[in-house]
Amino acid sequence: MIESLLKLSLAFALLLGTPWAGTTFAQEADSGEAAEASDEGGEEASAAGAADQDAKDPPYEPITTVNPQIPPDQLEILVKPLTKSELQGEADAWLELLRKKAKQIAAAQLAVKKTNEAMDAGDGRAAEAAMKAADAVQKKAEAEAEATEKEMSEKAQKQLGLDEAPPTPGDDSADQEDASGDEDAAGETTGEAAGDTEGDAQGGMGAAASAKKEQLLADVSELQDQRTAIADRLEVVLYSLELKGGDVEEYRNYAVAVSGIDLDATDASATWAAITGWLASKEGGQRWLWNIALFLLILLITWIAARVIAAVVNWLLERKVKLSTLAEKLISRTIKDVIMLIGFAIALTALEIDITPILAAIGAAGFIIGFALQGTLSNFASGLMILINRPFDEGDVVNAGGVTGTVNQMNLVSTTFRTFDNQTIHVPNNEIWGSVITNITANDNRRVDMEFGIGYEDDFEEAERIIREVVTQHELVLEDPEPMVVMHELGDSCVKIVCRPWAKTSDWWTVKTEVTRRVKQRFDQAGISIPFPQQDVHLYQHAAETAG
Repeated sequence: MIESLLKLSLAFALLLGTPWAGTTFAQEADSGEAAEASDEGGEEASAAGAADQDAKDPPYEPITTVNPQIPPDQLEILVKPLTKSELQGEADAWLELLRKKAKQIAAAQLAVKKTNEAMDAGDGRAAEAAMKAADAVQKKAEAEAEATEKEMSEKAQKQLGLDEAPPTPGDDSADQEDASGDEDAAGETTGEAAGDTEGDAQGGMGAAASAKKEQLLADVSELQDQRTAIADRLEVVLYSLELKGGDVEEYRNYAVAVSGIDLDATDASATWAAITGWLASKEGGQRWLWNIALFLLILLITWIAARVIAAVVNWLLERKVKLSTLAEKLISRTIKDVIMLIGFAIALTALEIDITPILAAIGAAGFIIGFALQGTLSNFASGLMILINRPFDEGDVVNAGGVTGTVNQMNLVSTTFRTFDNQTIHVPNNEIWGSVITNITANDNRRVDMEFGIGYEDDFEEAERIIREVVTQHELVLEDPEPMVVMHELGDSCVKIVCRPWAKTSDWWTVKTEVTRRVKQRFDQAGISIPFPQQDVHLYQHAAETAG
């Protein structure tokens, strides 16, 4: 086995152009003499060789089919240095193997149909004829598939200079021969038993057909595994051929057309055997179970990594870079989303989904998508301007875009506000940046503007004194700047007194409501009225003039 593998490796190296592979000193000497002879030949020999080059070149013989069970990763390395024309020949060879395997599966499925006919037959002769037809179809397809595989392997061995085929794991040709011998013996025994009586023959033929069907269904599951393995290796060759400009659509269409499992709704046992066989097969249920587990594992690892990296970035931005809280959270959240997107794309490859066409389609449709999402792109640009200029931060009370509320969070498309009555409002960034932005809580201190009206018959100086006492005695009013209380306007129905104390921004609403309440109470105690707007209407009556 080791000697055969060494021969195979040396042959591959020689084919790929490695100068030391399989070369002896005598061969090097012969090569040198041949080179000198070629130089002495002159231009005439070169011209003659160029003229006959096309006629002398033999057709390309595939080399990768020397071992149809070659691991896909090794096959990927082997086909990488091949040219486009060489890969075309390799693809044709693997396609032929796939075609023969598909034909063998179809023959086995047809044999299942024939065994059903034998089981349903009313007489022994019809059952025996159906069984013979099933055996003939199956054996013919097996012979063709084995002949094709042997032919491909021998051609590859000849091209590589190997004397014998490399060992392949799971070689059970002897077992297959023994099984076929057992089947023939069983058939002969069944035939002998059938010759006793017609009833016994029918019963024995029915049992043989049932056993044959079970064996055929097991063979179909095994053949489908082999077909999947060949299709995987064909895809490796096609991928390399596509990278080098080859047309692979026809190959892939055929591979898709012959793949999958066929379910016969009219045959419950065959359907159940197909499902259970696929679930238990290495290239079917086991393979997809591993793929799904790997998909979920990649997503889990990506989620953990994204959270850790986002937390580290957020920590660095808080301590090393002076940015707003909104910008810090947006950057960390964006990094987390990007990592999750990359991880999801990698996880899709675990499900054997090729994301290259998806990315190509997105790139090709980039202009159309950009035109359709021009409003979103405008919001994106506005979001960047807000992050750069920082007119507000998370937790600020802001009046922007026609909404007044506390800034809850922000992304590159919209900003979320929570109003004072606990409503959540999403405002596009374009509307915020394109309008006046009022940050109510941007400063630590804020002036509280209040206005009180008293009647003209009341003492306004007493009213000013009462208001000033209420303001100065309030514990949340700041002493610096000094509160201002002054009469500033004679209105239509009242004398207006302005009160303007200062307070912490967080205490603004409390100061406004409590000062207003206390002033009203003190005015009532002092007998100072707070008039409301009123209008006097005067009616004049004139005697009607009588007509003369």
